[in-house]
Amino acid sequence: MILIFGGTTEGRIVSSVLDESGKEYYYSTKGAFQEVDLVHGERVSGAMTHEVMRDFIREKDIHLVVDAAHPFAAVLHKTIGEVTAELSIPVLRYERKYSERTGKVIECESYEEMIRKLEAQPCHRLLALTGVNTIAPLKPFWEKHESFFRILDRDDSKEKAKAAGFPFSHIRYFHEGEDQALFDEIQPDAVITKESGESGFFEEKIAPALAAGVPVYMITRPALPEHYEYVYGPVGLRKAVERLCPDFFPLKTGFTTGSTATAATAAALHALLHEGEVLTEAAI
Repeated sequence: MILIFGGTTEGRIVSSVLDESGKEYYYSTKGAFQEVDLVHGERVSGAMTHEVMRDFIREKDIHLVVDAAHPFAAVLHKTIGEVTAELSIPVLRYERKYSERTGKVIECESYEEMIRKLEAQPCHRLLALTGVNTIAPLKPFWEKHESFFRILDRDDSKEKAKAAGFPFSHIRYFHEGEDQALFDEIQPDAVITKESGESGFFEEKIAPALAAGVPVYMITRPALPEHYEYVYGPVGLRKAVERLCPDFFPLKTGFTTGSTATAATAAALHALLHEGEVLTEAAI
């Protein structure tokens, strides 16, 4: 049995790949907000402590864990790492694509470091695109400087903002494609975001600020446990699952004899037409 930790775009991709097997698996999320169509998967909701996760894995006879959770779900990643190491279970990290670090944004490893850099700038009007869970750790800054936070228009997000004591007059709700309009409305001295990757719309978030010459501060993604095995894309995932759980998929992926014969024929023809030039595997 396989256990997925999802709640993200990547989680949906992983579940769709595993559904191709026709076999059951588990799909775990902290909350029940994500809508995901599971054909053969069973949804599990609720945060898992070390003990709960360990007992679940043992009870359900889990042989492989796929971590497709948000890159900033640091507590979850840590728990998965500890439990799987304890039980000697392999973990696949279905990784999203990240933008190259070019130096255009100011990198910060912690919110404390970010606050110090913002105050040194100095920043008097902040636009925070880091999400509702960052309101509390950034409180020492927004208590002294005008700040606007963009959050999801959900009841749980509103409750977290209220619990942190943040003024709702300075809350903005996420609407896809409104990055430029929001930037034009707020006219911030600085913008902060997370290293959320392509599926987190990282480039779209920072584009208005970079175009206007406004400093962008980025919280770098936390490191994952060392024993994680990284996979990229549906094909990479499937091949890794086939290797680690050989009986999960009834049919295997790979090159047929027809495919290999075609590749060999194409390479031979190329050599004849180009005076013996040999094609590399990548070129074929």
